[in-house]
Amino acid sequence: MVKRNVGFGIIGTGNIAKFHADCIKKIEGSYLLGVVSKTETRAKEISKRFNCSVFFELEKLLEIPEIDIVCVCNESGLHGDTISRIVKAGKNILCEKPLETTVDKINKIERVLESSHIKLGCVFQNRENPEYIKLKNYLDSGALGKVLLCQSTINWYRSPKYYEDSWRGTIAMDGGAALINQGIHTVDLIIDLMGEVSEVSGYIDTLYHKIEGEDIGVASFKFKSGALGTLSFGTSLYPGEPESISIYGTKGSIYFSGGKIISSTIDKINNHLIANKIDLGSGASDPMAISDQLHISTIKNMINVILNDEKPKVDIYEAKKSVTLINAIYQSKGNRIVIN
Repeated sequence: MVKRNVGFGIIGTGNIAKFHADCIKKIEGSYLLGVVSKTETRAKEISKRFNCSVFFELEKLLEIPEIDIVCVCNESGLHGDTISRIVKAGKNILCEKPLETTVDKINKIERVLESSHIKLGCVFQNRENPEYIKLKNYLDSGALGKVLLCQSTINWYRSPKYYEDSWRGTIAMDGGAALINQGIHTVDLIIDLMGEVSEVSGYIDTLYHKIEGEDIGVASFKFKSGALGTLSFGTSLYPGEPESISIYGTKGSIYFSGGKIISSTIDKINNHLIANKIDLGSGASDPMAISDQLHISTIKNMINVILNDEKPKVDIYEAKKSVTLINAIYQSKGNRIVIN
C-alpha cells in the first residue's frame, strides 16, 4: 500500500462539513488545507477551530496544489455544479449524500467525469458499519434461504426549528426532504442488500412541517430478484425511533435496527449475537447524534482509492441507485412506476 501525506479541502461550513474536518484531523497523514465559506462569521470560526485557510471563492481553494481530495459538503442541489468545477481543477472528490437531487443531474456529473481521471466517491458511511457488513454477509451466504421480503422503517423526527431559515426541505436545494435527506442512507443499504428495484409505488405528504418537501411517506417495492419490500419514512414521527430493516427468507428472518443486528429466528445467527456496547447512533431525533467512526473509515477508504488507484466503494453508479429509487417514489403518487 502506498503511503504519503494527503491534503484535503472542504466545501461548506455546516455541521457535516465540521464533522469531516474533525475526522480528517484524526487520520494520520491527512491534512486540512482549506475550507470554502459563504459568511465571514463562519469563516472566522472555522479558521480558528481547524487552523486552516478559509476562502470565499471555490477557485481559490482549488489553486492549492497540495490538495488531493475535496470534500463536497454544501447544499445537495449545488453538488453537481460544485463537482464540475472541482473536476476541471483536477482534484479528486468525496461528496456527501445524495450525490445530487435527481438522476438527470447525476447523469450530467457522469458526463463531466467521462473525459477525466478523477476519482469520485460518495459518502454512505453506514456501509462501513461492522454490524451491517455482518448482516450483508449472512444474506450473501444464503443463511436466510431464498429472500422473500424486506420491511424497512425510517420513522424519525426533526423539530420545526430544524427547517427554519434553511435550505433543508426545499425542492431546489434538498430535492425533497425526509426521504432524500435522512432516509437515503437506509435506502442505500436496502438496495445494497436486496439488489435494485424493478417496480415501486408510494405516497408522500407534508403533514406537520411547513416545508416544500415531504415529512412522511410510504412505499412498496418489487425487487429485480422477485422479492417484495415495504418502507415507511418521515421526519414528523415524534419522538423518532431508530431506523430498521427486517428481512425474511425461506429459512428464517433477521432484524437490524439502529445499526445493530438485534435478533434472528435462525439459531446459528442468534448464537453469534454478542451484546454490542459501541453505540454508533442513528440520528433518529438528532442529526448529529452519530459516531465519527464510520466517516473516518469512509475517508480512509477514499485515501486508499487515490493512493492505490482503486475504485471507490460507492462510486457514481452506486450513488445513483438510491436517488433513482427515491425519484421514482416522489413521481409515483400512488401509481406503479417501472424502473429500468
